[in-house]
Amino acid sequence: MTKKFWADWQRRIGETKNIYLFSKYLTRVRYGHYLLNENCEDSLINASFHGDVVDLVIQRKTWCFNHVHVENEYLTLHRTEIANIKFIKYEY
Repeated sequence: MTKKFWADWQRRIGETKNIYLFSKYLTRVRYGHYLLNENCEDSLINASFHGDVVDLVIQRKTWCFNHVHVENEYLTLHRTEIANIKFIKYEY
């Protein structure tokens, strides 16, 4: 992620829909996997920026038999590990 996009994301953190990481298994630069499973209604709870590093708190929801299990996942990512950010599109 470029430094300009990194600074823009810090201002638009509340609009984050998904975070895409670079693939660690491919030799070419390609998008790897995404952090938030939109089908399971995962959500970004908090993001704390420290220079080129971000600490994320992600709320994960999984179905267990007849109820939803909710847990928080804590991740630390460097700016260069993030490929792209998908923002919420507002329609007027």
